[in-house]
Amino acid sequence: MDLRLFLIPGYGFGAALLTWFLVGQLIRLAPRIGLLDRPNERSSHTRVTPRGGGIGFVIAIALAIGVFALVGGDPATSATWPKIVATQLFAVLAAALFIAAISLRDDFKSLGAGLRFACHFAAAGVAVGTLGAFRGLDLPFVGTWMLPGGLAIALTVVWIVGLTNVYNFMDGIDGIAGVQGVTAGLGWVIAGLAFGAPATAFLGVVLAAGCAGFLVHNWSPAKIFMGDVGSAFLGFLFAVVPLVAVREVPEVAGVWPLFAGLVVWPFVGDGFLTFMRRLKKREKVWEAHRSHLYQRLTRTGWSHAQVSRLYAGWAGLTVSVAWLWSTDFPGVGWLVLAVPLGSLAALFAFVSKRERTRGSG
Repeated sequence: MDLRLFLIPGYGFGAALLTWFLVGQLIRLAPRIGLLDRPNERSSHTRVTPRGGGIGFVIAIALAIGVFALVGGDPATSATWPKIVATQLFAVLAAALFIAAISLRDDFKSLGAGLRFACHFAAAGVAVGTLGAFRGLDLPFVGTWMLPGGLAIALTVVWIVGLTNVYNFMDGIDGIAGVQGVTAGLGWVIAGLAFGAPATAFLGVVLAAGCAGFLVHNWSPAKIFMGDVGSAFLGFLFAVVPLVAVREVPEVAGVWPLFAGLVVWPFVGDGFLTFMRRLKKREKVWEAHRSHLYQRLTRTGWSHAQVSRLYAGWAGLTVSVAWLWSTDFPGVGWLVLAVPLGSLAALFAFVSKRERTRGSG
């Protein structure tokens, strides 16, 4: 194992501390520049709250990635350092900052869905062009399915754009993006350390640490919301982490796509269910709404903190299954199928029951 793996916690501490400091400054600055989230018919909060706190998160993570790329990303400095080189990390960071800039513009004044998605596809194209696409997919009871080149690229781009937008929808409620980010980041830290993938472990550390630093200000009651600028940036980077893992540990490349889906399953599962529900009701999918399970829970009387704790536990469960999957734990194939789908069905049933009970009351 590369000894410089032991330097990675320092990046995490720095990212957490800097995020905490910058977000604290933004709480005071946001009212002056008009970054305020006012309660409306779609919101579940009851008071005017600063937003755009993700700006602090973006700055801290960008600095951490930049320093890491400069110090450790040059393969000339060490033959055992990550196979991903500095230029690749900088290209990914540039695409993520582009996503953040577009989203910051959306925080001030909403962009058209068409333009926003075009920008997301462009950034995804940069990531795939830089890191490559998923090469194969290990499926329970099926084995490894090698993806044709064109299909691999298309699915990887859809994955990046989809996760960017799923996270983008989760920025408002107290703590939910933060707790999911901490849990998913720790999942990638464990995987990176276990498989000897320093860049993967590094990204997991700084993403988890940045989210932790943000949570200090975002727990119930939230002093500031992440805003589109932070949530879309976070989703984009989590979508790119498995591509870094594929480059670092290509011998288990088929494991990473399913692992990636499991560590962010609460958002993916909730987003997929919401998407299908809106199609069924013939609603405009991309318009603002209050259809997510977490939004529906708050309308039944649950506090934001309760919902965030529920999603944190849900995330911890699926991250545990992801880890078992990566280690070929006996019988884990059934868990990979049963736990994500079963937990989503159970939460849906719980929310539906609470809605019926509240409606009848």
